Amino acid sequence: MAVYLFIVIVIYIVLSSPFDDIMTDFGDINATNSDTHVESGIALGRTVFDIIFALAGIIPIFWFMVKVFYREPDWRE
Repeated sequence: MAVYLFIVIVIYIVLSSPFDDIMTDFGDINATNSDTHVESGIALGRTVFDIIFALAGIIPIFWFMVKVFYREPDWRE
């Protein structure tokens, strides 16, 4: 799990800068006019990007905690 989380963090660090550059370039496409739908789409895109990586880290941690603390019932007869 530690290796997986390390890989997710490294991928986030590597991809976040190019993704932010692409989103900034999309925002600068129509620099003369203020397009609120483009700006809101950019903000939504950045939020979705962050949520994807947050879930990629949280879901395995949750699964690991459930797996570790799960107890089988004792079937004594």
